[in-house]
Amino acid sequence: MTYDIKTASSAMLACLPKRSAAILEKRFGLGKSGKRFTLEAIGNSYGITRERVRQIEADGLNRIRKSAEFANLEPLFSEFTEYIKQLGGIVAENKLFSHYSNGGVFSEAVRFLHILHPHVIYRGESDIWHSRWGLDGVTMDSVEHVLERVSDAVKSKTGTVTYEELADMIRHGFAAESLPAPTDAVVSAALAISKQIGKNYFNQWGHTSSSLVRPRGVRDLAYLVFQQTGAPMHFSAAAEHIRAVASPRRVHAQTVHNELIKDKRFVLVGRGMYGLAEWGYEPGTVQDIIARALSSGPLSKDALVEKVLRKRQVKKNTVFINLQNRKLFKKFPDGTYGNVI
Repeated sequence: MTYDIKTASSAMLACLPKRSAAILEKRFGLGKSGKRFTLEAIGNSYGITRERVRQIEADGLNRIRKSAEFANLEPLFSEFTEYIKQLGGIVAENKLFSHYSNGGVFSEAVRFLHILHPHVIYRGESDIWHSRWGLDGVTMDSVEHVLERVSDAVKSKTGTVTYEELADMIRHGFAAESLPAPTDAVVSAALAISKQIGKNYFNQWGHTSSSLVRPRGVRDLAYLVFQQTGAPMHFSAAAEHIRAVASPRRVHAQTVHNELIKDKRFVLVGRGMYGLAEWGYEPGTVQDIIARALSSGPLSKDALVEKVLRKRQVKKNTVFINLQNRKLFKKFPDGTYGNVI
């Protein structure tokens, strides 16, 4: 590069009359604060209309492109083009920023120079896309078609997918669109474009409408934590895990306890201990669990205890004590137990 991005953007503004340069500086956030001003805000400060500000902005960009200094940007433009090409012909704007700058005013200078670049295309942010830059509309359309199909595929799944599964979907999609086989860097860059595909705190991927990917509250966060640990835990331990992965959230143990009680995905399996219903745990008292275990026929004491302990974390003696309720359970001559009908 002939000179750095910040110097280049300053040199371009220097080509303009003072007021035009000041207006472009405000519009593109090239000042010390890095703040971008609206047409209306700039118009009010100069006592002119929004449309007049727009005209001055367009005229300023045209003047820069016609200036002698503009030719000095060619090495930068070549670098920008090559970077976008390496990432498959389309890249999210925030990825450009992270590659070329350290944020703040410098990021705005990156955007400003890309706007001046004669051979790149800008597509703004929408409900499903992040702001992005590309080299040609056809390639951009093709990559976006791939991502739309992948997002539909992950949305249809009940759970999450691994990054490797997701990358395979994208590679197949690129092949279907007759695009070059994507490198790992291209796959990663493509995913950064979509707002519909994301990952959770545990690097599990899926559709961003899923609570498994974008948990909507303490219950969803707790569910992810329980899934990761794979074993029952006390509600206070669950709160600690949630705080560890979602540090900005101030989660109190009692709040977690209150939320777990109300959610059918969780089952109280011991004193303050919860497990997931999908693990086979069942709600109810120990007597309820015993009754359900015996509903299919008599069982020996050992077999019955084994069944109950799969559903609840209690001591064996607790099972024995509950079996003494002769109004609910009876012992047969062969030593097995059954329900009182």
